[in-house]
Amino acid sequence: MTLPLWLYALLAGMALVCAFAVGRYSLARRQRRSLPRQWLLMARPVLNSDERRTMRMLREGLPQYIVLAKLPLVRLCQPRDPRRVRYWFDLLGSLHVSFAVCSPNGRVIAVIDLEPERGVSRRASKIKQSVLDACRIRYLSCKAENLPPMSELQLLLRPQGAAPRQAPLAAAPPKNFQQARSTLSDTVRTRRAERSARWADSGFPQDSFFAPDSRLDGPSSEFAPLAAAVPDSLSGSLR
Repeated sequence: MTLPLWLYALLAGMALVCAFAVGRYSLARRQRRSLPRQWLLMARPVLNSDERRTMRMLREGLPQYIVLAKLPLVRLCQPRDPRRVRYWFDLLGSLHVSFAVCSPNGRVIAVIDLEPERGVSRRASKIKQSVLDACRIRYLSCKAENLPPMSELQLLLRPQGAAPRQAPLAAAPPKNFQQARSTLSDTVRTRRAERSARWADSGFPQDSFFAPDSRLDGPSSEFAPLAAAVPDSLSGSLR
């Protein structure tokens, strides 16, 4: 009894597909395991001459701030929906900013980007501007030779059109302070556990750039929310 010709063709096609899949899997495993015998690499400076000159100027002109260089864009933001981590990482993961000006507690207040000689793509520029606008981080992009004077850069970090505000009157402490503190600690701990569970389902490790930052939790943390951690003279720069 002979089988139909189409059945032979179907079986042959399935065999070819299986062989191709096994071959790809074996090749991927070999590539993952193999490491070079010689690491033919050499060190290079992180900053070029223009960036070194700009870094020195920023540090001397903004001594009250922390200036960080060559930060990945994903280090400055995180998605609101953990299920969209892969989408945002694929979109932003290849971009970086030249300099980030931070408050002493590590909050990024402004970004200064030095445009390369060959220029920057319109798409990359649009992505950076949109991300930093969403995160309420001020953004300046220019060539190294066209960098504004320090007086203008200092204005970039100040509230725009905001008059100095008087310090609010101190509120009277609650009658049962220990009970209120305990309730707040329980609430923070519960929310942190819920958030960690959501991020565990996203497939990204907990030390990912996009993972929730535990340093922002708790009222007594050094990295408290900006409204509580940064003086009034700086808080307006994020508006």
